[in-house]
Amino acid sequence: MDRREVIMKLGGLLLALPAARVLSACGGDSGGGTQALTFISSTDFGHSHTTVIQLTDLTAPPGAGVTKTTSSDLAHTHQVSLTSDELTSIENGATVTKTTTNDDGHTHTFAFHR
Repeated sequence: MDRREVIMKLGGLLLALPAARVLSACGGDSGGGTQALTFISSTDFGHSHTTVIQLTDLTAPPGAGVTKTTSSDLAHTHQVSLTSDELTSIENGATVTKTTTNDDGHTHTFAFHR
């Protein structure tokens, strides 16, 4: 493989990685047996986090709602809570915007939607 081929392949990879990240934020069930939706937070302080909501939490929301811990990035996590009514709203097609706990001196925002 010559230098040009390496640069072309690397360039394609650099384009594909951000696209995959954006697409994973879309959530949605394609009917392929998806059991959960993954959401990506806003980018704050140069990073973002992900969190997952199980489809069963949307179709049969727990009375107490759910509190999710985000992925770890830059050696910290956050928590984000959704009430039972908010989970029902997401299941019914609404977008619910929530702010995480303040950890490591900052928060993030998630836009949950189905």
